[in-house]
Amino acid sequence: MDYFNKNKILIWIVIILLAINVSTIVTIVYHFYSHDRIERTNKRRHVRIPNKRFGRFMFRELDLSQSQRRNFQNFRAGYNHNAMNITKEMMEKRKEIFEELSKENPDTTKLYEMAEDIGIYHKILKKETIRHYLKMKRICNKPQQEKLMKIYKAMQNSKVDIVSKMRR
Repeated sequence: MDYFNKNKILIWIVIILLAINVSTIVTIVYHFYSHDRIERTNKRRHVRIPNKRFGRFMFRELDLSQSQRRNFQNFRAGYNHNAMNITKEMMEKRKEIFEELSKENPDTTKLYEMAEDIGIYHKILKKETIRHYLKMKRICNKPQQEKLMKIYKAMQNSKVDIVSKMRR
């Protein structure tokens, strides 16, 4: 009788362990597929901006014609030139602020004036960016404008992964 009881106990242990293993595998598979579905949904919502070859990215994503590409390149060259000069001025002001802060007795009035100068440069840079966006928007058709908006919105989002491209 003892032999049959031991077998019954062993059979129940095997059944319980089998049920635990099956439920573990089902849980893992469920989470794997549900996570993959969430990733696919997120990819549709977010635009991924490349950190290199931005011009090519824009040409491809917006499907720009040759004349649109030429306009884009001209706009971008002018914008980059102006933005670089403004950024250089801001860096100089920051350097001046640091030098003043490094002094034994920094002049707070001078520091505040330099901070205001940086604010003015930042304002000029933002206006330059707005002009650039509006020029781009004018050369695009409606579907391109919608994609352009998504791209610019993604560029403002600090959580954007700067790796791949919008379409997958």
